[in-house]
Amino acid sequence: MKQHVDKALKLRTWVVIGHHIPGRVRLKYKLGIVAQLAKFKSQDIEHALASIPAFKNYKLNSATGSILIEYDAQQINPEWINALFSESDQQAEQACYAIADSLNLNGAS
Repeated sequence: MKQHVDKALKLRTWVVIGHHIPGRVRLKYKLGIVAQLAKFKSQDIEHALASIPAFKNYKLNSATGSILIEYDAQQINPEWINALFSESDQQAEQACYAIADSLNLNGAS
């Protein structure tokens, strides 16, 4: 479970919520990160997204600087998604563990 939490917390340093409805969230790259994206490989972002089991589907859009993520709102409380991408490190970490628990990942590493 720790690796999933670490990936989610790393992802949140790059993005903020642009729009969110239950089951679907659009993340926008933070202003300062756009200039640094050349340093990142798109595979780094995709790897972070793919390694988070809560996300069913995702789509990177480099033209708009956004990421569209779909998740199961019946299984994952949308408030946890808001907390995950909030400014509070503590709320984000708690949200990661709540999401992992809802997916029964507490036994996985």
